[in-house]
Amino acid sequence: MAAVLEVLGLWKRYRVRDPWGVEGISFKLQEGQAFGLLGPNGAGKSTVVKAIVGLTRPDAGMISVFGSSPGDVAARAAVGFAPEEPDFAKYLRADEVLDYFGRLLVLPAGERRQVRHFSKGMKQRLGLAQAILGRPKLLMLDEPTAYLDPIGRRDMRELIAGLKARGTTVLLNSHLLSEVERVCDRVAIMARGRILEEGPMHELVPEGRTLEEVFMALLDANAQSREAGLPAFMAENQTHRAQS
Repeated sequence: MAAVLEVLGLWKRYRVRDPWGVEGISFKLQEGQAFGLLGPNGAGKSTVVKAIVGLTRPDAGMISVFGSSPGDVAARAAVGFAPEEPDFAKYLRADEVLDYFGRLLVLPAGERRQVRHFSKGMKQRLGLAQAILGRPKLLMLDEPTAYLDPIGRRDMRELIAGLKARGTTVLLNSHLLSEVERVCDRVAIMARGRILEEGPMHELVPEGRTLEEVFMALLDANAQSREAGLPAFMAENQTHRAQS
């Protein structure tokens, strides 16, 4: 089966004198998968997401979205993107924003409010609504539950489950590891622009451990190997031992 999304050997930095923000990232997503892209601040997650949706151009590597480049018209039409902090014209109402993106949702007149009066959580919901207007085959979610209350997070989990059941592929970039653990089939854990480990959730997180425990162990092992100046192959061995 052809991959919905393939990222191969992705490298990116924003200025020549800067260190690499993303170093040789590779992974694949299949139809109906929910994939968690995890890492601390500065790991390179958002850079990878922006490259996939065509908002930034990699310095090296290849990205294939349904067999096309991210800038291809057909690929763009098949992808929905909800950024971490969606921003809309503040004078518009929610229904006007959605009309602009596709005339899908019309709220009752008594519930209409201009976006300037929305809380961060409400803006996040609106951002998600515009992302799924076109019924995308690949949905990119950048910190989708950051400002949601427990009810909103539950609704998000149910939405992702429903999308997966219909064959939609979801890439979820989040710091809320408990949410990722509940909805994702596969995860990649990043640090300093590199993937430390990537694989199915049931393999990456052994029985009796949590995703948070595995996540922290991998980051600790990576930090220790860098401080010790170990060669790359030895650092990788340290990472594997951290999971056992």
